This record gives sequence, structure tokens and C-alpha cells, in this order.
Amino acid sequence: MRRHGSACSVGFVPVALILAASGSSAQEASTRDVRIDTLPTGRIVISNPDSMGRGPAPSLVEELRVGSLDDDCSAFGDVNSLTVDDAGLIYAADAQTNEIRVFSPAGDCLRTFGGAGDGPGEFAMLAGIAWREPGHVWALDALRNRLTVFDTLGSALATHSLGRSRSASLPWPMWVDRGAHLHIWNPGERRIDRYAPGPELTAVDAFPIPEVEREYYTSTFGDAGFRMSARSPIPHSPDIEFTVDRDGEVWLANEATFDLHELSYAGDTLRTVTLRRPAPGLEGRERDSLAAATGLDDARLPQRKPVLEEISVGADGWIWVDTGERPIRAWEVFDAQGIYRGKLASPVPIEPEPFPVFGAGTITAVTKGALDVQYVVRLRVVR
Repeated sequence: MRRHGSACSVGFVPVALILAASGSSAQEASTRDVRIDTLPTGRIVISNPDSMGRGPAPSLVEELRVGSLDDDCSAFGDVNSLTVDDAGLIYAADAQTNEIRVFSPAGDCLRTFGGAGDGPGEFAMLAGIAWREPGHVWALDALRNRLTVFDTLGSALATHSLGRSRSASLPWPMWVDRGAHLHIWNPGERRIDRYAPGPELTAVDAFPIPEVEREYYTSTFGDAGFRMSARSPIPHSPDIEFTVDRDGEVWLANEATFDLHELSYAGDTLRTVTLRRPAPGLEGRERDSLAAATGLDDARLPQRKPVLEEISVGADGWIWVDTGERPIRAWEVFDAQGIYRGKLASPVPIEPEPFPVFGAGTITAVTKGALDVQYVVRLRVVR
């Protein structure tokens, strides 16, 4: 979900592979063993069989839950973004109140800052937050298209405009690498913008996200007095998924195939991690029901469904793949070497938004209880 300068040369071969949803020659291996090849370009290809990798499969356990039905700090309205600092403090952005709430690693509410308004440190539409060394919380206002920099006590230090834009993203993806570079999704330009470390907003690079040719259809709704139309991509037509890891590299994947590509901002493909798993077919009653619901001719529907939905890379380099089940009940997981470790089931259903925060052996995310009450949970990986 990117680039200037060398953007035009984002590695012609890698981008072609991503758009075409095909992989390197290493993926054609039929052996049940993991195959690791180094190509003449220097790209490493790790091709995994569709079975559990080395050692016993890890598991996930819930170790913290924050939330309340009472009218207090932990009673959430609409958490749409999460971030965690190096000390383990959890920051939750609540879009309903435009507040950022801070919790200790043990789940105690420490403070609240932000709020609705026009002044410094206030928001019209709080859409995303990110923690950044040496101790700043960056918060994005989608309506005003600006960033506010807070210290960890909640004092507003600076405000930066992102310029005019006709596009927004809710929630708004932001990433921070180990070098304290801030990476922000720019939906209007379809790129990731990278900014230099420090409290100022100094752009240093950009990475354009390749775009697949998706077929769209138009649906209408309403009554005779008032009708509207909407243009939507044909269901199950694949798109490009992306994320930024802690090393500041960009990961891309076409939803139609289990090929995950790690690229530098210069456009070099560093690594490809694959799982030899075919995409499921779109057939039978499911296909008939979808055609009836959309009014599309059967021939316009794709033959297969996407094999993945979202990709994330944890602080420890582990790769987490959401395959599209809603709410999320499991992830397909690869270790830092790109070896498939199996399917890790969550002990609680996880909301895909806000985006879960993958730490070093932890996942901080939102689950829903009775009456759709939100809770922030921390899961721990037991390896």
C-alpha cells in the first residue's frame, strides 16, 4: 500500500513477477523439502513446501487484555490504530473521541492526550499513530491531512502538513524502521514516502506500489426517487499487498499467489519467500451466489480466490500472513530466515483493523467481546 528517483527502475523483472503473480524458478521445485537458491542477481529465493517447517509449530497465548464497559480510560469507542514503544507502553488511538490513550505493559491506564478540536494537538479525524525514537508519538489527522508530533507525556511538539490530497486511508498505514525513518502510505500517489529521522518532516525517498489491472463493475442502489451507483472491483480480483519491515525494506505480494518479495527502496529484489500452495478455486454454490449477488455474468468472475490478504513483518523478522478470514483466527507464519513455521491460531478472534502490531514474539491487536465491545489484547508467541 511509493517512490521517486529510481522508482522507474523498481527492478523490471521483480515488478513483472509481482503483477503477473508468478515466481522464480525456485518455486517450480516439486520436492517436499525447503529449497533455498541464490540467483545471479543476488536475490535469495526460499521455496517452502505446504507443510510445517522446522521443529514443532509455535502457538499463541493471550497474556493481556485491556478494556471496560465502564466510563473510564479503558472504555474504547472506536480504536482504529495501535502502536507500542520500546518500553512496552501501548498507545491506542480512539477515532470516536480523537484521543490517544496510553497503557503500561501491565495494562494500567497512564494518560490520555489529543482530543477533538482545531488547536495544537487536537484532531478532526485521528486516523493513525506510530511511535518513533527517541520518544515521539506521530499522529495523523486524515481530515486536515497533517501530522502532529507528541512526546510520550502527550505534549504537542510540532505539526506538519502533508499537503493537499484528495485521498485518505482509514486506518492510515505508517511504519518506523530501526533507523528511526518514518514511512507513510500516500494513497493519492499510490506510494510509500520515507522521511528522515528527527521531529521535522523531511522527505528522503519514495517507493511506488505497482498496480495490477483490475476489472470493475458498477452497481446501483436506492429507490425510484433517489438512486446511486458505485464502482467496485470484481470480487476476488487480486490486488498488491505491501508492508515495511524494521530494516526499512518494502515487502510486496500479489494476493493471487503465495510469493512474498522483499525489495529495497532502490528497487532491488533482495529476497523472495514462497509457499507452494495453489490459490483456492471459486466454484460451485459460492460462485453462483456471488454472480447472483453482484449481477455479474459468470464469465467475468475470476476462476480462483486470493490466497492471501495482508502481510506484516514483526520486529524480530518473522513474517505474518493474513489469508482473509474475518475476523482473523490464524496467520500463516515464516521465521526470520523465510522458513514456513505453520499456521498459528489465535486464542481470540482478531480484528483486521486496526492493524495488529507485530513485535518481537508478541502481537498487540483488538478483539471484540459481547455487544461488539472492543478490547486491546497482547498475544505472546510460545516457540
